[in-house]
Amino acid sequence: MITLAQFLKSSGMTQKAFADAVSVSQPTVNRWLSGAKPSWEKAAEIERVTGGKVPVTSWAEQSSSAA
Repeated sequence: MITLAQFLKSSGMTQKAFADAVSVSQPTVNRWLSGAKPSWEKAAEIERVTGGKVPVTSWAEQSSSAA
């Protein structure tokens, strides 16, 4: 599993190209890269477009109290 930022860097894909692939604006992708979370529907689309490299679960909050 990698982050969206890591995927974009490794694939060479621009924010604009990725935005077009998931049917959002480039500023939306920029917000995701800055920490905002996509809707579950868009998270599923991100997983599809990245071939599973950025799965839906990568957007779930990490619990700091998990044992």
